[in-house]
Amino acid sequence: MIALRYDRVVVQLLSDSLEKSTDFKKVVFTSEDSRPFRRGETGIVVEVNQANLARVKILHNSGIWWGNVSDMVVVG
Repeated sequence: MIALRYDRVVVQLLSDSLEKSTDFKKVVFTSEDSRPFRRGETGIVVEVNQANLARVKILHNSGIWWGNVSDMVVVG
């Protein structure tokens, strides 16, 4: 289980489809593509991106999202 680092208030998690996009300049973000992950909330890491070990797939609010492991700490 993970939570935000002590010095973070909120980070933006990305959808799986957006994570797989290669050209972020052409991507239009919608509320379905990203989700705020706020202090006090928790998530479960379900996958580590083998191509980029700084990125982890998270189960959060009944959805699957990608986030930076550097923004998070293990809480259990």
